[in-house]
Amino acid sequence: MRRFPIVELLVVAFAVALAIVGWQVDSYRYHLQPGIHAKSAPSELYARLSIRYSKPPIYEEEYSMQDVEGVSSFSYRIRSWNCKEITIKAPPAQIHDVSFFFGSLDQDGIWQLVNQPPLPDAVAHYTVYVKQLADYKEGQRTVTFTDPKYWATTAGRQYTIDLSKQNPNNLLSMNSTQRADKRYLQIVTDFREFGPEEFRSNVAAAQARARSSTCK
Repeated sequence: MRRFPIVELLVVAFAVALAIVGWQVDSYRYHLQPGIHAKSAPSELYARLSIRYSKPPIYEEEYSMQDVEGVSSFSYRIRSWNCKEITIKAPPAQIHDVSFFFGSLDQDGIWQLVNQPPLPDAVAHYTVYVKQLADYKEGQRTVTFTDPKYWATTAGRQYTIDLSKQNPNNLLSMNSTQRADKRYLQIVTDFREFGPEEFRSNVAAAQARARSSTCK
């Protein structure tokens, strides 16, 4: 018996339609995978400022903040030379304080800071630590320095001379770079001003108690 062409055409059309639907599903899954991958990427932020003093009344201060998968926590700790340690902690919560704070540190140049040699008779030694884990990439930095106000405003110029290119006796032509960098003071200020009003008030009260050596 002779076949009708219309039947063959319908079969071919149905097969083509199935192929197109299958291609679209595969394409959708392919483009969806990066979004799923990014959504499951871990997100962790850590920041810490430690200040060690060489003279009374305060021996050490430490600000510590972290945000892990959107859950933030932060604390402040202070020790004086002759009384107990005081610690103020904010319970973990799904807030944006730490993530916004970390954004401020990034904008204010935390990743560009470098270690500075201790100044003579420095009364305080600063250590800043930051760590970020995002999109399966990790970065961290530890920077040490002493008087941040000095490095931000008073530090002089550093002179260099290339003996292979010019007369070493011509001091007027030496290259110079400005050593003062306001980012040191700004980063410390960011830590000092961090947190909601209640947290900052408790920090100020703890500092006052440490200075008066009445930590009872």
